[in-house]
Amino acid sequence: MSTDTQWQKMLTSKFASGVLLICLLLTGICIVGLKDMGLSSDYKIFFDDNDTDLQTLEQMDATYTATDNVFIMIKPKQGQIYNVETLSLVYQLTDRLWQIPFSSRVDSLTNYPFSWAEGDNIEIEELLYEEDQLDLARINFIKRAAEGEVDLIDSLVTSDGVYTAINVTTLLPGENHKAEILAIMQAVEADIQEFKLRYPEHSFYVTGLVTMNGAFFKAAKADFTSLIPLMIVFVLVAAGVILGSAQAALSILVVLVLSLLGALGLAGWLGINLSAPSVSAPIIMFTVIVASSIHIISYVKRQLILGHSQFDAVLSSYQHNAKPIIVSHITTIIGFLAMNASDSPPFRDLGNIVAFGVMFSLILSFTLLPRLLLWIRISTKQTIVTNIFERMNGLASIVICYRNLILFTFLPVSVVFASLSFLNETDDDLIKYFNKSVPFRAQAEEIDQHFSGLYNIGYSLSSNQDNGIFSPTYLGFVDKFDTWLLTQQEVVTTDSPLHRIKQLNQLINGDQSQFYQIPKTAKLAAQHFLLYEMSLPFGKDVGNQVSFDKSSFKLTARLKNMTSVEMLAFEARVTKWLQQNTVQGITFEYSSPSLIFSHVGQNNIFSLLQGAFIAFLVISLALTAVFRSFYIGILTLIPNLIPVGAAFGFWYCIQGHISMGLAGVSAMAIGIIVDDTVHFLYQYIQGLKRGLTPEQSVISTFEHTMSAIVISSILLVVGFMLLSSSSFEKNAQMGLLTSGTIVLALLFDLIVLPAIVLKFMRRLPQYAGQPHLTLDQAK
Repeated sequence: MSTDTQWQKMLTSKFASGVLLICLLLTGICIVGLKDMGLSSDYKIFFDDNDTDLQTLEQMDATYTATDNVFIMIKPKQGQIYNVETLSLVYQLTDRLWQIPFSSRVDSLTNYPFSWAEGDNIEIEELLYEEDQLDLARINFIKRAAEGEVDLIDSLVTSDGVYTAINVTTLLPGENHKAEILAIMQAVEADIQEFKLRYPEHSFYVTGLVTMNGAFFKAAKADFTSLIPLMIVFVLVAAGVILGSAQAALSILVVLVLSLLGALGLAGWLGINLSAPSVSAPIIMFTVIVASSIHIISYVKRQLILGHSQFDAVLSSYQHNAKPIIVSHITTIIGFLAMNASDSPPFRDLGNIVAFGVMFSLILSFTLLPRLLLWIRISTKQTIVTNIFERMNGLASIVICYRNLILFTFLPVSVVFASLSFLNETDDDLIKYFNKSVPFRAQAEEIDQHFSGLYNIGYSLSSNQDNGIFSPTYLGFVDKFDTWLLTQQEVVTTDSPLHRIKQLNQLINGDQSQFYQIPKTAKLAAQHFLLYEMSLPFGKDVGNQVSFDKSSFKLTARLKNMTSVEMLAFEARVTKWLQQNTVQGITFEYSSPSLIFSHVGQNNIFSLLQGAFIAFLVISLALTAVFRSFYIGILTLIPNLIPVGAAFGFWYCIQGHISMGLAGVSAMAIGIIVDDTVHFLYQYIQGLKRGLTPEQSVISTFEHTMSAIVISSILLVVGFMLLSSSSFEKNAQMGLLTSGTIVLALLFDLIVLPAIVLKFMRRLPQYAGQPHLTLDQAK
């Protein structure tokens, strides 16, 4: 049976109708899975459940109070905080924050448990127990007390007295994490808004882990609700303008929407939730699918303009484009599946969802789309866009004329830029996961100027025996560690029970400064600390720093804003010190959200780059198999690899850092840009098979294929540029770099690839058989 007959049967037979029905049914079943899909709002989604760093953090959270918090910085617009209005604000807001959902502890200047000695007793009272106590004498007392408290300075009050802060610790049930986070954020935002109106002479800034979780959710929701509708409008308008047919644009949209819903539904069946990184999957999916559909429909339109019937035009389009479209879909799927090398689940989810969408697109493009193209009416009028791209032979003539100049100038320059890609530093910054327009980032960066915000490391130091933390040997080691930490340039302050134990010893000994030291015996230290615990006001227990059996406590190093490389360097230096100085019997473990993000960020960068390399090898082998020529497989390395390298080289010139999101661009881009290489090479080889000279084959390829390549590339660039407007910085950078890569790849396909084939592939590969006749030639 001839190829023409096979395609005719595909378009008209009952068997084809049955296949279409089955495909639509399977797509519908997958779409049902949407009911199980949601938006994630927990930073822990960036880690696997068996991630050892995450397990360490959760173990520490189980031993001590969890670290989920909301940190609010307050600044009077003039002067210090030690005045009636500011202290009243802090007192009232502290009281209000106790009422927000899941609040378990609120720490501020006004409710700080101040200790003093009265005879043989230790008295503990909040610095401002009642608001009506607030007079000049009390204000001066609060100021003197704050300036002398190690646990307040740089933790809740700046040393210059210009800023103060309130820290709210939350305890989430974990039954519905998103709802719990949103409930906290809505309550905090409402309270802040109210106090802004009541105290207009004050500025408020908010950060913390709960706030960061809320920012992840808001970024994902904003992208999903704004960029996807914008992308749909773009597809309709662009396809309508390019093809000159609203019905053709709608047919693309049907394939797009079904592919999108099918991919998201299948992800729902597999238990995948959308998150800030993976919410970009629909936008990426849309751009890739539109580009493929344009190849088919633009060829149909061209055949209609030449006078063919609609049936013959559709048949010819599939004869002409089927093989390269199948190959391009498969290579795109390989590229996105390579993201499964990622150490971070959301980036694996991103790759898998897009791969699902491209898979549905491949199926629907060969079952549903041809039927739609037979039903709709496609205008035969030339459009402005098609008129421009119909005149591609002029460019072909230039490339043919100057092919040697192109090879010896454009190619070396690209290689030089590609070599710069190796100079990019692999680095990440937790706060910079969001762009500067996101309030969370702006406020977190402002807080970091005065306090330690998100960046810290908690060290759990265990004596490995009950009540062992009161041992003078243990406390001496902790004192030495604390003193050393405070000499490190990254450390803003430290937080632990050590200061309190030394202060209690001073208070018991007549409040004489020379007794601000570790008690001489474990018994004394235990007695003092028990007395202190029993005197603490409600909500001020020491469970956030001391284990239940008093075998260990947590010392937290509060750090300046740091990149992942700086954080890991600090971690290594501290670990080395601990290993060299730890006293026998004392063990330690450490963790924090900012630290585990640094670990997964660095690991993810390298794993994604490894995945990209594997994808590149697999795609090259696939192309070798498709063209049945190792020689052609090697040639495809040039237009596929160099544009990616050159794009990263340009990125080095403007940025210089590769973050966790950008590392995935290499795998994605290779899977996408190889599509145009396949279309060009396939049509060029078909020309050689028909007996055309290499020059004639290039001209023929430009006339019949290059316009679709340019149009699809432009659509891809615009689509990814839309993604660059995302408030989630990783998605925005991914969109920007991928757009640049596609532009460079298009230049290679227009200029360098023709020059390469004219220089190095002037004859048919050895496998070539009889020329393949198109429908036009057959007639």
